[in-house]
Amino acid sequence: MNLLNKLKNYQTDISETFKLSLPIIFGRLGAVLMGVTDNIMVGKIGYTSLAASGIANSIYILLVIIPIGMMIVGSPMISSANSRGDKSMAVNIMKSCIQVSTLVSILFMLILTVLALNFNWFNQPKEVEELAVPYFLIIIGSVLPLMFFIAVEQFSDGLEKTRISMFFNTTGLLVNIFFNWMFIYGNLGMPKLGLTGAGIGTLLARTYMGIGIWIWVRYGAMFKEYPLKFNVFELHSETFFKVLEQGIPSGMQFFFEVSAFSLAAVMIGWLGAVPLAAHQVALSMCSISYMISTGFASGGSIRVGFAFGTKDKTQILRAGKSTLMLVAVLMTLSCITFTVFSNSLVWLYNDDIDVVNVASVLLIIGGIFQLGDGIQVVAVRALLGIEDVKVPTILTLIAYWVIGLPLGCVLTFVFDWGVKGIWIGLSTGLILAAILLTYRFLDKGKRIP
Repeated sequence: MNLLNKLKNYQTDISETFKLSLPIIFGRLGAVLMGVTDNIMVGKIGYTSLAASGIANSIYILLVIIPIGMMIVGSPMISSANSRGDKSMAVNIMKSCIQVSTLVSILFMLILTVLALNFNWFNQPKEVEELAVPYFLIIIGSVLPLMFFIAVEQFSDGLEKTRISMFFNTTGLLVNIFFNWMFIYGNLGMPKLGLTGAGIGTLLARTYMGIGIWIWVRYGAMFKEYPLKFNVFELHSETFFKVLEQGIPSGMQFFFEVSAFSLAAVMIGWLGAVPLAAHQVALSMCSISYMISTGFASGGSIRVGFAFGTKDKTQILRAGKSTLMLVAVLMTLSCITFTVFSNSLVWLYNDDIDVVNVASVLLIIGGIFQLGDGIQVVAVRALLGIEDVKVPTILTLIAYWVIGLPLGCVLTFVFDWGVKGIWIGLSTGLILAAILLTYRFLDKGKRIP
């Protein structure tokens, strides 16, 4: 009977996490599709514009992922405050997220501007550089509204109103498509600006998202119980420094993983065009289920944060374990699908026989790769829910940069395993991260005072 009760508890927890996470997943899908539609619409005006967009966005996301990672600490902290009924604290955390996001946005916009004005450092073809620089400068301007949106999103998500961010991510995609149509192709009397027009579309869409979510939260009836009339220039030192203390390690966790994959792509490029194309095809398919996992991880983190606010150790562990179970099942199904249908799936992306042969093998490795990736992202977000970020940051650094990448280099360039060596190295790093971070959460969760 005790076992049946435990299973029922986990069934309830899984159901709650699923319902909370589903709007987050759809919201993430909208954000991902914004990049996809940009590529499709820019691709129609020429491959040079597409190449310029690709290099600019690669540099952009490699750095902006740090402030994005810093901001996600807000929702579990707000959920924790909400579980204690401390509405003022929840609002102060949001205010501090807005303040930190503004300061960090300005810093990273300055860094990115220096890179844009010295784009020759990246040694790109002249025609690519000429298109990339003005586009790059415009999307740099979108960092501030994007980070403001994410900061306010933490408040609504932390209070389990996740459909709000879903709405603005989805409608933001539609706004982006509309302004792209206007400015890329010169419709409705607008000048035909090509790639620069895509940058304007992105800037306007993110501005709409930032302003829109603030109006909804500030004046929405569902938040009327919260003291949202505050002076944004007034510092609440306790929450401000806590957001920084939690956010900086969290941002570095994101950076370690993204930068490892970026360097892996560079090294695979040394092997030739076919391995690089195969890598991009396989990785793009793996990114779909990974995106779903991050949505569940965010929902799990909010639920863990809520339990952490009341110091309910049993519920903390149940919320974390149920999310781990949910993602383990998802990634196992993904692994089976990629293994059984690897060849057919690759043909959907590319019909070059050499690329198909290599990518099919990578997709099978990617099945194992995914299981580790899904588990580690849930574990690291669960740890975020109990405000444990410093040790997990060190663990991710070791897993990706001390173990994963060096192992991939040895297998690829010493043992001549080709692109498979890099993927096996990355998979090893992700599996190691999953084991270490999951153990850390289970151990830490039991010892919460």
